[in-house]
Amino acid sequence: MSFVAKEYMSKNIKSVMPDMNAKDALKLLIKSGMSGLPVLKKSGAIAGVFTEKEVLSAILPVYLKKVGEFIYGEDSKHELKRLAHLGKFQVKDIMRKEVPTVTEETSLTEVSKIMLTKSERRIIVVRGDKAVGVITRSDVVKALAKEAGMPL
Repeated sequence: MSFVAKEYMSKNIKSVMPDMNAKDALKLLIKSGMSGLPVLKKSGAIAGVFTEKEVLSAILPVYLKKVGEFIYGEDSKHELKRLAHLGKFQVKDIMRKEVPTVTEETSLTEVSKIMLTKSERRIIVVRGDKAVGVITRSDVVKALAKEAGMPL
């Protein structure tokens, strides 16, 4: 067996679409039990990623104190109100557009390097411009353990 992304990725991609209501996408995200979902265009091409981090960034008021230092408000009623208004936005308004990708033949060593250097929990696997799978940190760790002969 080769030590490449296609051997360990999930081919059943749970995703959302850019024009989907953000509140509905959040419900899917929570129901999936995942921390993020790829955002795919109708063609299957990648538009971005919709994650818990992007949702938090959208609802938490942030004030820039100094360059590189942020202060978050402590008013939870305000955050809950903003979360309730999430339905006024589409996924494309909240998603992160810069998404690292790999091909099916990318080695797990390279996948791991991207995950560590870019602080990514998941990477979309592409064939051309179409998403064909998702590989997570958990997938990589399990693959490494399997390759090392560790019983799981």
